Amino acid sequence: MKFKTIDLLRHGEPVGGNVLRGRTDHELTELGWQQLQDATEGKAWDVIITSPLSRCHEFSKQLSEQLNIPMVVSEDLREFDFGIWENQKMETVFKDDFDRIKGMWDDPMNFVAPEGESILDFESRILKAWFGCLSRPEQRLLVVCHGGVIRMLLKEVLGLSFKNINRLDVPLASRSQIKVNEKEPFYYQLMTHG
Repeated sequence: MKFKTIDLLRHGEPVGGNVLRGRTDHELTELGWQQLQDATEGKAWDVIITSPLSRCHEFSKQLSEQLNIPMVVSEDLREFDFGIWENQKMETVFKDDFDRIKGMWDDPMNFVAPEGESILDFESRILKAWFGCLSRPEQRLLVVCHGGVIRMLLKEVLGLSFKNINRLDVPLASRSQIKVNEKEPFYYQLMTHG
């Protein structure tokens, strides 16, 4: 049986501080660039698939040129849309609108950000991108994306319930490696995380 390896890499530290940063297009800090360089040093892939947001896209572009491999932009790999909470300090949202935002943890399957995205729509978009990755011919894929995206993909890989996805810690510039057979039905092995 042939396998492919998919590395899920979260972006490094972005500018803007501790905010709800979904569709907000913040660039990486100098530290964020260094974190990603450290995370990818000495590694090899056949293709890079990236979120279109700057905190993923700009590093992916540089890495694809450095490694001389193709880069594909996937609109579906954008982070969760937090609606009216976008780019707001987390502590402020938790203080001022706790009753609504706690739904992300209490009942994530039915959670919808005000004027933003529902978790079910988010999952649908992310899985569309995931199965697009699985259908690609390359053996070693690097997917540069976001914490929420990686949690949703690990939900699929590990068969987790919605209630447990927010228990996964996905640090900045962390890498999760998944091994998967090339044809359906797909069987996953989580090789590394963090």
